[in-house]
Amino acid sequence: MSYRRKHVKTKIHRIKPRKSILKKPFFWIGFLLLSTVLAACYLLFFYPKFQVNDVVISGNQKVQTDALKSLILNNINKKISKSIFLVDAAKLSEEVLDRFPVIGNIKINKKLPQTLNIEIKERAPIAVFCPSFTETVEENQGKCFLIDESGVVFEPLYAAPQNMVIVRQLMDKNKVLSGQKVVEQNIMKAVSMIEKNLKDNFKIDIKEAFITSPLQLNVRTNENWQAYFNLDQNSDINLQITKMDLLLKGEIAPEARKNLHYIDLRFKDRAYYK
Repeated sequence: MSYRRKHVKTKIHRIKPRKSILKKPFFWIGFLLLSTVLAACYLLFFYPKFQVNDVVISGNQKVQTDALKSLILNNINKKISKSIFLVDAAKLSEEVLDRFPVIGNIKINKKLPQTLNIEIKERAPIAVFCPSFTETVEENQGKCFLIDESGVVFEPLYAAPQNMVIVRQLMDKNKVLSGQKVVEQNIMKAVSMIEKNLKDNFKIDIKEAFITSPLQLNVRTNENWQAYFNLDQNSDINLQITKMDLLLKGEIAPEARKNLHYIDLRFKDRAYYK
């Protein structure tokens, strides 16, 4: 019996050694990019030369510089980094306006590498606001406020200042707070226009302005007579002032004003007086 030899060919698989990742180009490209990003983050957010260390404030008169600077620095110090690039100017402005109602406008400029320039504009008072029709400023005990042209109250008063119109509107005294808008801007504008017109043309001062409803404004003069105005958006306040001027220059002579009670300007076709 013959046997055939079977020749078994053995295949030898040679395993190629893996190429080191350190020798691959993409590794070094990725490493370079990551290093660049980390370096940039450090430079922008943690590099000492870009940390805020000075706040320059201008435009303030009533607000104390130290108090305002302290608020800003405390806000910045609460964060992980004091980088000037991380300062949120909009949010910081909001906090300043909330803390200091007397400030009407604020502008924050970043001056590299470490300084914040704060420009503020304080509210200018044009009248006194009281949330009642009868009580004096003294009787309201800090519930009356200075009010600016936009209708925002910002400083409580305990004594009435000289030569200022008192704007009155019925409100809950305990709900009137500094920084609150209590009168619409168009009404404040109307009060100012009427006050200026009477003073410039007739040497008459306004003592009080009563907002009796969203549609009616009554002003009381130092001669103790009143004028009634229509605040409806379809009514022209300038036209009403013109009608008042014509009456005071014509039908109502200066000596007759001693007995004058009111001038009613709320109607389009004509004005009434008594």
